[in-house]
Amino acid sequence: MRVGYSVKGLEFSSESVIKEVRKAGRKIAYKAGGLIRMISKRKLRKARQKRVSELTDEEKQIYEKKKKRAKRLGQPRPKRPLKPSDPFEPPRLRDVKSALKYLLFFAVGKDNDVVIGPQRAKSGIAGVLEHGGTSNGKHIEPRPFMGPSLEEAKPKLDDYWQNSVTR
Repeated sequence: MRVGYSVKGLEFSSESVIKEVRKAGRKIAYKAGGLIRMISKRKLRKARQKRVSELTDEEKQIYEKKKKRAKRLGQPRPKRPLKPSDPFEPPRLRDVKSALKYLLFFAVGKDNDVVIGPQRAKSGIAGVLEHGGTSNGKHIEPRPFMGPSLEEAKPKLDDYWQNSVTR
């Protein structure tokens, strides 16, 4: 019994391998950017109304006045103020069509580096929410959503590289 093989035209060059890895890396960078952006968008949900027991005395007075006026005029009961997110939880949005949620973008650079996050606004509120700081004279505790999204996506990123270079 004889076993043999012949290989014609097969050549191994490090340049071709590097080229294929870069090509695969670019595809993976786009997949990773999209995944992290999607996870971040899902973390940004609409805020709920405060319960009556959570209202401050001033908010209760205002709410009761609005409730009496609505009853007198035959209008529906007014909505209570929205409850902000707790520190170190993702920010809650006032509106489902909030700019913070819909201005999340990602870009892939020449070296396949990925930048993901909200479009830069003049107010810089996205950075203040992520890391904490001062906005409009008020101190805001951090409410990170991009960092936790990356941590949530990391286990899936390894799977993207599996069988990505096939040549």
